[in-house]
Amino acid sequence: MSNVLVNFRLNPDRPVRIKWLATDGVPGDGYKAQVTSVKMNGATLHMDSSAILEQTAPDPGGGIGGYVVTFNGMVGYAEDHTDRAHVDKLTDAEIEYDLVFVHEEDGRLAIEDQDYRILERPIAMAHKISARNA
Repeated sequence: MSNVLVNFRLNPDRPVRIKWLATDGVPGDGYKAQVTSVKMNGATLHMDSSAILEQTAPDPGGGIGGYVVTFNGMVGYAEDHTDRAHVDKLTDAEIEYDLVFVHEEDGRLAIEDQDYRILERPIAMAHKISARNA
């Protein structure tokens, strides 16, 4: 069976910029950023919580409550994967993504425009790395 690997990434030189408003924790201390899906080729590909590694850090130029988020992940798609037809069309592509913040203790989601506000959401990239036999 032939597997295809795809790298999904948002580079640190163009991160998501957010303003954190919640008072029951912050990204990296109470909340974890999580990419839940990517959108490419007219399709939405849902991501497992461990598929993409998100990095969150205080935004040096963002003032109080300012944070930046980047991500990088490698996802394997087997021939029988439900999203394989979309992945096969890919070489390099700009992608959109759904980003949420999950409370680390109880799993509830932070609410956009109540707990945080996205100030900048740059386009990310997808790159098909290789096909290999499994």
